[in-house]
Amino acid sequence: MEEITQERLLKEKNRFDTLLEAYNQLIHSYPEEFQTSIYINKSFLACAVRSYFDDIERFKQYSKSVFADNHKQAAYTIKWITRFRPIQISQDVPTTYELLVINSLYAIFAGFIFLGEGFFSKISPKLLDNLVYTTQYRNVSGKQLATSLYVLECAIKNEIP
Repeated sequence: MEEITQERLLKEKNRFDTLLEAYNQLIHSYPEEFQTSIYINKSFLACAVRSYFDDIERFKQYSKSVFADNHKQAAYTIKWITRFRPIQISQDVPTTYELLVINSLYAIFAGFIFLGEGFFSKISPKLLDNLVYTTQYRNVSGKQLATSLYVLECAIKNEIP
């Protein structure tokens, strides 16, 4: 296994901090009783961040790319958050649909940060429900999701290629 450089560790720390801030932003939009029903497992979040960077590095080596565009960053962020599900439900809390899908919603919210400010609020509730369902119940492919996010961004900007 390759040694992780200091530069990579710094990128991981910055991404971890960004995703933790995204968690705080998302959770503060919910009522207090919901907020106290969940917590973020920082070890799981760190695993998602590490896996994200491993995946991006493999993709860049395969495609001979130097930089992963914002759609790939968003897609692979969504992929790994949904795999590790870092938001945990506190014990003895009645389970609701909102609690069950909170990791999917968080993954989408965090991934959309890379698509620009306000992108999350620009998608329709029906499309958001579809994305939540897909990330909750399907195996998400980073490459396929990146393409879908590119098309979605073009549609929102009314710039279909």
